[in-house]
Amino acid sequence: MAKKIKKTRKVKFDWLNHSVNFVAIIIGVYLAFYMNERTKENQHREESLILMNSLRTDLQSDIESYESYQIPENKRHQQNVGNLLNILLKDSLSGNEDQLSTIFELQNYEPSSATYSSMKSSGKLSLLNDLSLQNELANFYEGFALESIDKGESQVDFFSEELLPWYMNNLDFTNMQVLNPSELVVLRNKLIIYETLIDQKLQSYEGIVRESKALKNSIDALITERE
Repeated sequence: MAKKIKKTRKVKFDWLNHSVNFVAIIIGVYLAFYMNERTKENQHREESLILMNSLRTDLQSDIESYESYQIPENKRHQQNVGNLLNILLKDSLSGNEDQLSTIFELQNYEPSSATYSSMKSSGKLSLLNDLSLQNELANFYEGFALESIDKGESQVDFFSEELLPWYMNNLDFTNMQVLNPSELVVLRNKLIIYETLIDQKLQSYEGIVRESKALKNSIDALITERE
């Protein structure tokens, strides 16, 4: 009888040990999973901060380029083209032939999109974990930025396809003398269109600066929240 009781107790202890071991294994697996998820979350958080800082650097660099050089230079170019146009409208090119060279001062700039393009192609936009910011980025880089680039390309295309051929056919570059004065009316008409294209590009550049600052503020706020 004593042996039977002892055996029964041993079986009970064995089951208890098995139960404890099983619970310990479950807890261990859960903790390992939890720690792994926390590690992944921290890694994603750190990577998202690196990416956002890179985006912020791109935007700040663009803002400085636009404000310190691109916008002032394009305004100056627009003014020079306007002055040449006024000279032609007054039929007073004689003595002002040097103004004909002002159209060659062409400046274009494209917003830096390397970080955004890399994030999009690698699927890392989701690391931001902020749908509002993701939409802002898409609107900026796939909307405003592309539109601004198109404005610049329109100016270059018009210059290459309309103005440059006129200059090649009607101007002596050695002394900037017009070979066919009757063609000045054609140049005048082309410059009216060209000045409009410069103005449209300038407006898009100024719009890009505003949107860049707004987007940078959104990124700054999210970085501050997560640091």
